[in-house]
Amino acid sequence: MKKPVLAAVLLLPYVLAVPLVAATQNQRAPGQGQQGAAAEQVQPTTAKAEAELSAGRVDEALITLKAIPRDKSNESMINHLLGLAHYERSDYRAATEFLALSAASSPDSSKQHRQAIRLLGMSHYLSGHVAECIPYLEQVNGWDSRDVEIQYTLGNSYIQAHKLDRAREVFASMFSVAPKSAAAYLINAQMMIRQQFEELAERELQKALELDPKLPEANFLLGEMAIYHANVDLGIGLLEKEIAINPAFAMAYYRLGEALTRQLKWDKAIAPLQKSIWLNPFFSGPYIVLGKVYLKTGDLANAESMLRHALKMDQNNFSGHYLLAQVLQQAGRPQDAKREFELADQLQKSSSER
Repeated sequence: MKKPVLAAVLLLPYVLAVPLVAATQNQRAPGQGQQGAAAEQVQPTTAKAEAELSAGRVDEALITLKAIPRDKSNESMINHLLGLAHYERSDYRAATEFLALSAASSPDSSKQHRQAIRLLGMSHYLSGHVAECIPYLEQVNGWDSRDVEIQYTLGNSYIQAHKLDRAREVFASMFSVAPKSAAAYLINAQMMIRQQFEELAERELQKALELDPKLPEANFLLGEMAIYHANVDLGIGLLEKEIAINPAFAMAYYRLGEALTRQLKWDKAIAPLQKSIWLNPFFSGPYIVLGKVYLKTGDLANAESMLRHALKMDQNNFSGHYLLAQVLQQAGRPQDAKREFELADQLQKSSSER
């Protein structure tokens, strides 16, 4: 089994729910002091730092916070805002240090405390500290079971910790299905596959099919995994089962056609790829594979048509440009082929530099 990777998650900053106010300035009353006297130095405040954080000026906020004289009345908030600033900079080690101080010094029911706990969980998760993040994420999920971002992160953390039943319960709640239903096992498996826990996912999918032999997408996922692990015959059989259950599923036809090309069954691959396109004409994948099929069968006109259509949808697709270059080369159009080969080479180089 592959080494698990941290699942990518879309994280939106969780801004402290207190009013942001402009920095307070000391103003002299009319006639007070000498007219030409220099203005008093204004001490920076947490309100100024909050405004800077809200405007996305994180570095300025850090400078402001470090310049504020600390006392008992503001120390907790300064630590909290420092935690937020470091979180925004993706400096999760520093964020956890300051957020832990904020959580310890704020009332359990306060917005500050709850935000600190939330971001402690996220900081540990994004640092790869699965064991440390789970207790914080569980607290937040207990406060608000509708927070899908926390549920998603907590479910992924349970998978990485091999707490599979707990993961299924969280994802079942997230998607509003019964935790012991076939649908819950299917969703759990999909999340496992995303984190490269294929062996665990296969067991979940088998359980899903035990509960509901006609569950859509379960055979499809098993088929994809079989093909990925070079068991193409098994994969094809599972994809054909999926199509029998779910005949309007474009991806199943696409993967079936692709699998048949791995067996060099070019003519047999045409029909499922065409069906995939007819069911979903907005996905470039089957056009590219069908273009390759037509190239291999000598139908250069259809090959060019398929590949040009695919490149209209996905102009930076390396395979599309490379296959089109081969088609043009075989069609006796060397200059056009050269241009496509150069484009494919540029795309490959730019991809390897990322």
